This record gives sequence, structure tokens and C-alpha cells, in this order.
Amino acid sequence: MRVLLYTIMLLTSSCIFAQQGTPANNSNGNNNNISVPTMETVEEVEMDTTAEQSITPASARSSEKLERKEIQSKEIQTQGKSKATKKVEAEQEMAPVEDMKIEGLKDAQDKLDDAMPAPPSPPAPSIAKAAEMKNVSTGFSTTNLDSDMQRSSRSPSLQQQVQMDQAVNYFQENAPSSFEYHYFKYVAGNYNVDLYTDLQAAAQVRPDNADVHVQLAGYFMINNQVDTALIYVDKLLESDRLTDNVVAYSGDILRSVQENGTLITHGFDDGFGSYYALNQQGIRSDVTLVSLDFLQSEAYRADLKTKGYKLPTTNTVDVNYLANFCALNVDKNLSVSLTTPKEYFQTIQDKLFVVGLVFEYHSDGFDNFTRNEYLWNESLEKSVISNPMDEKGKQLSANYLPMLLHLRKVYQVTGEKSKLKEVDEVSDQIGVQSRKYEQVQKVKASY
Repeated sequence: MRVLLYTIMLLTSSCIFAQQGTPANNSNGNNNNISVPTMETVEEVEMDTTAEQSITPASARSSEKLERKEIQSKEIQTQGKSKATKKVEAEQEMAPVEDMKIEGLKDAQDKLDDAMPAPPSPPAPSIAKAAEMKNVSTGFSTTNLDSDMQRSSRSPSLQQQVQMDQAVNYFQENAPSSFEYHYFKYVAGNYNVDLYTDLQAAAQVRPDNADVHVQLAGYFMINNQVDTALIYVDKLLESDRLTDNVVAYSGDILRSVQENGTLITHGFDDGFGSYYALNQQGIRSDVTLVSLDFLQSEAYRADLKTKGYKLPTTNTVDVNYLANFCALNVDKNLSVSLTTPKEYFQTIQDKLFVVGLVFEYHSDGFDNFTRNEYLWNESLEKSVISNPMDEKGKQLSANYLPMLLHLRKVYQVTGEKSKLKEVDEVSDQIGVQSRKYEQVQKVKASY
């Protein structure tokens, strides 16, 4: 029995998941109060040192004496001035010697301060360039995220690809050794394994970066190097980039796939979670994983061809690509994860049948009741229903509702009241924790 696609769209959870010194005031050390001999002093000295006997008359002697005194006074004054001048000059020359030691140091320090100013701020062009690089980096990340969150294509649009390539070219010109250049170049290559050296270079710069671990894990998945890929998936689990809830849910995705079947995943959560559950936990080793995300890679497509898969001629992975891929590989027991956006299902809804946590693709009719009943009662672990550890786990639990409502409809027809009650209780529990309770009640009331 086929469940109407609008019910699935209504209830499922698409989890794509400077200092300058001032010179001091200087003193020349000169003493302006130097004593200069006066006439009286000189005269007194002369009187003490000169004793002359003369026979000339007293008046003449007095006149001569007075003249000699005047002459001697002038000579002594001249000599005194000369001595005083020399003394002053000597003091002017000698007095500053000691002070110069201090003043010289001050002058030298002032010159040193002038010669070595405080570290300047980065020049305006450098600040502007840093801001420009940040803007380019943010632009790349935003464009890449927008591409990753598209609901109808895994491949970036032409405009998105051009924008990412422009960012790569910018960093190649301005910072060719930077993390951004190498990481952006690899990411913009859409899983081009020939660009692995750039991914390695990015990993050397930031070895603990979770985004780098995602790309490294993907690279080794594409190249079928399982052990190395698991090393990086383990790192993603350690950093909670990939959560235990997602891995547990992915285990139930794998259990939902038919024997020797193909599970088509969409993005990071279902793709990496299923890879870990299959290769590390050993759940359903008979299942082959096909990632719509990795189908962007030429190497990945080539590997799928060696496994017998037929691929559409276009390299753009979108809703039409999935439809063509399913039509070309109907013999591969195809299942598509319910976490794939509903836009991918609209063109092929008449060929999809809900089984557990997947849509099985059948070109003809298919009775899925028996499988769903077995999965619910015998196979699925359902840990995100009984123990959702985070909000994502609660939302993922809503993806069990299509299967449960399908079973409920059958039990209502067959009159199996105990089973109907059990399914109703679990459906209501899921509705409450995933905040879809009213929607669940509307679906129940519709039949």
C-alpha cells in the first residue's frame, strides 16, 4: 500500500543536514656673583706693599704720589679685571663639566626617544586589506552554505560557482599561502580529488579544524580508503560535528534497505552517519552507499560505473539527476533516505513506497505493509524515539511517522485494536517531541 506523498512531506524531517620624551630645563652652571677687586682694596693693598722715600717737596710728593696711585690703580684695575675675566671664563669653561655628564645623558636619551618612537599602528592599507580579506572569506562561506542548503540540487548554481571561484582567485593573488586559499580552492572544486594537495596544505595550517576533517573524510570515502576515512569520521564524532543520535538513526536507515540494496543519501548527516554505521559498526555490509553529494566528483562517478551503475549524462546533481539515476538503475534495489528534501520526490512520487526510514523505488506496484511491520517490530532500534539526546534527535524521530501511520491505517482496516493503540501512543509521543502533534492528529482524522 502506498502512502500519499503529501503526508510524507507534511510529517518528515529533512535534516540535511606612541611615546615622545620632553627635554628637561637645562642650567649652564655659571656663577654670576664673582667678586672683582675694588679700588679701595687695591689701594689698601698698595699701601701695605709700597713704601717710598722721596726728597721732593711734600706737595710735589703728594702730587706724584697721587699720580702714581692713579696710574697704579688703573694698572691694578686692569690687571684685576683681566684676572677676574680669566677667572670667570675659567669658571664658565670648568663649571659645566660635571653638569654636562648629566645633561649629556638627558640629551642623548631625548635624541634616542626621538629616534625610536613607540610602535606605530598598522598602516591604513593593511587594515583595509585585512577587512577586505575577511569580507571575501565570509562571502565564500555564505555562498558555499547556500549551495549546500539548496533543496533541489547538490551542485552549486552557475552564479554560486562563479562567486566561489572569484574568492579563490582573490586569495591566490593576495594570500597564496593562507588556509583560506587552499581550503576554498578544494571546496570550490566540488570533490575534485586532483586538488588533494590543497586540502593537505589547509590541514597543515589548521589540523584540528572540523570543516577540514569533513573534507578529508569525504576524500578518503571517494577513494575507497575506508580505514583512513574512519579516522576522520571518528574525529567528527569527538567534536560532535557528527552526533551519536545521527549515527543511531543512520543505523535504522540501513536496516530499512532491502537485501543487497542501494541506499541513496543526500547530505552530511545521512551520508556520513550511514558510512560510519556500515563500515565501523558493521550494520548491513550488503548495502552499497550512493551519495548525491559525492556524485559531483568525477572520480566518484567513475568508481560507481565500475560497480555496474549507470549514470545520467549530465554532471549537475539535482532533482532530475535523481529521477534519471533511479530509472537507469531500477535493478539495483534502490532506496532513498527520507532525510532527502521532498523536492527530489515530487517527479517520481508514483514510484516511491515508504519502507522504514527510506523510500523504495519500484517501477511497478509494491506492497510494503509486511516489510514495515517486520521493521517496526523486529528490526529497527528506534533509539531516537525512546532516547533523543538532542533537538536533532527529536526532529529525526518524526521520520518514523510515515511508516507508523501506514501501519495504523492497515490496523484500523483489519480491526487489530491492540496494535492500533500501540501505534497511536508512539505516534503521539513522536508528535509531541518533534512538535508535530497537531499534524499527526489531522492525518489520523483523515481516514
